[in-house]
Amino acid sequence: MSDGSSRREHVARVIERTVALGRSLRSGRRTPFHGRVLTGSQLEALFHLAHGPAPVTPSALAAALTLTPGAVTQLVDGLRAEGLVESAPHPDDARSRVIRLSPEAAKQVDAFEQELVAHALPTFDALDDAELETLASLLDRVGRRP
Repeated sequence: MSDGSSRREHVARVIERTVALGRSLRSGRRTPFHGRVLTGSQLEALFHLAHGPAPVTPSALAAALTLTPGAVTQLVDGLRAEGLVESAPHPDDARSRVIRLSPEAAKQVDAFEQELVAHALPTFDALDDAELETLASLLDRVGRRP
């Protein structure tokens, strides 16, 4: 087996395990945000706003979610209508706007994440703290966009 073939098999195994882990994490979660029906893109936007670099402009959100500017406008309009996001003048450029979580949405994202972590803790019982830190660091490295 060549190095390239072995590497492909390792990457395939990582993908397989990541998909299985994602399925496991989704299985026990409740509907966040007081039962609102949100799309996957809307949820991803909320978590990006909670954890991504600030300030977040609509174009930065579009790039982070790999969506068109028009799609982000619709997505943000829906979140704004639900009271989950707000827009404000950009702190460094008054001609631009930034998007941020509403105070209530920030609380809801935090509560949802804490519940998800509590649900997921047993999944990682096979790892000690150092291994878990290594796994988190490795995922950080491969998760960065070029």
